[in-house]
Amino acid sequence: MAHLIIQYAESLDKHVNMTHFCNVMSGVMHKTGFFPLAGIRVRAYPVMHSSIADQHPENTFLDMVLRMGEGRTEQQKSKVGTDLMAAAEAEFSKQLANPHFALSLEIIEISKLLSWKKNSIHNRLRPN
Repeated sequence: MAHLIIQYAESLDKHVNMTHFCNVMSGVMHKTGFFPLAGIRVRAYPVMHSSIADQHPENTFLDMVLRMGEGRTEQQKSKVGTDLMAAAEAEFSKQLANPHFALSLEIIEISKLLSWKKNSIHNRLRPN
C-alpha cells in the first residue's frame, strides 16, 4: 500500500499537466521495487483557496504526502522520498526557478493494526 496524495495551487493547472505528473510519480514509486503495482495510488487535488507565506499573488505550491504501510526500512523510505522529490523537482524546474513556489513531501507510515482495506486489483495483477 502506497498512496501519494498531492495538493497544489489551482493556478498550476495552467502550466502543468497534472495527469502526466501523477503518472511520473507512480512510475517512480513502482521503479523502487518497494511497493506492489496494484497498491500504488497517486491522486492530485487543486486547492482553490489558500494563503501562502507573504500572500504574494504569484505564490504557488505543491505539497505531497506519501502514506505507506509498515514493513520498509528507514533507508528504503528515505530512498523513496529522495527519488520522488528528485522527480518532482525535475517536473517543476520552471516553477522552482522563480521565487514564488514551494514544493514539499512528507512520508507517513500507517500501522497495520489501524488500517483496513480490500483490493481486487491485486488478484488481477498478481503474477501467475
